[in-house]
Amino acid sequence: MGPMAVHGGSASVGSSGEGALRRPVVLPFEGDGYAVPAPWRTRHANYGTEGLVGAVVRASRAVASEAPGGQAAVGDLSRRAGGESVQHRSHQSGRDVDVFYYAVDAAGRPVRLTDAMLHFAPDGHALRWSPPQGTRPPTRPVPAFRFDARRNWAFVRALLGDPDVEVQWIFMQRGLAAALLREATAAGDDPALLARAAFVIHEPSDSEPHDDHMHVRLYCDPGDRALGCADRGPVRWWKKLWKYMDAPYGRPPLDALGVQGVAALGRLFREELPLVFTGGKQTS
Repeated sequence: MGPMAVHGGSASVGSSGEGALRRPVVLPFEGDGYAVPAPWRTRHANYGTEGLVGAVVRASRAVASEAPGGQAAVGDLSRRAGGESVQHRSHQSGRDVDVFYYAVDAAGRPVRLTDAMLHFAPDGHALRWSPPQGTRPPTRPVPAFRFDARRNWAFVRALLGDPDVEVQWIFMQRGLAAALLREATAAGDDPALLARAAFVIHEPSDSEPHDDHMHVRLYCDPGDRALGCADRGPVRWWKKLWKYMDAPYGRPPLDALGVQGVAALGRLFREELPLVFTGGKQTS
C-alpha cells in the first residue's frame, strides 16, 4: 500500500524531518485550557494528525481541570500539507508540536504568555524573551516569572497517559526536566510513569536546548506506517524491561530511587549509559 492509497483519516507520511501530512486536522486557535498566541497564528502551522491534535486538546483540558488558571500556549504544529518551513527542520509530518512552558509570577499565580516565549534558567527563573523568529523581543522588562513545574508536569503526565497516542520524545532543557521529575516525585506518581518520562524527556544534542518550550513528538500511528510514516530514533518504551528488572531499576520506592536515579534510568534506556553485568544484575 503506497502513501496515496485510500485511508480514512489523517496520515503522517515520511519522517518528522522529511515528510508530509495528508488530510490534516486543524487545531482551533483557542480551546479549553489552551490558545495559540497571535504571532503564531499568522504562520498557519496549526495542523497535525488526528492523534496529535486530540492529544494537545486533551492534555490542555486535563491541566485546566487539575490546576485551574493556567493556559497552554501552543506554538507550531505543521503546515497544512506538512513539509519544510523556514522555522523548523522537523515539524514536517504532523507529529510535532511546540508548547510554551507554563509559568507563574512571584506570588505563584499562573500567567499567560501571549506574544513571546521566555527562556528559563535551569533553576526555573525567567532569563530573557524568546520572540517568534524574525521579530523583535517585547520592549517591556523580562518579568519575574518562574517555570511552573506543577502544570508542566501535569501536561506531560496527561500526554504520557493518553491511551490514543504514544509519545516518542519530549525535548526539554535538562535542568527543567529535572524539575519535572522532582515535581512528579513529590506528587507520589507511579515510579513506572517517572521512568517512562525520564526515557522520553531529552535535551537534544543537535539543536537549541529547549529552555523556552517543550517540543513533543509522537510515534507514527500504526495505520500510518503502511502509508510511509517512518519513526527515527529509539525503539518504543519497553514496559516489560521496567517491570521485571531488579532494584534499583525495577519498581523500587521513589525515595530509594530518587530524581537522579530516575534521570539515570532514562539515559540508560536511551543507551547513553553503558550496561555492565555483574553477578547477573544490570548496573550502569
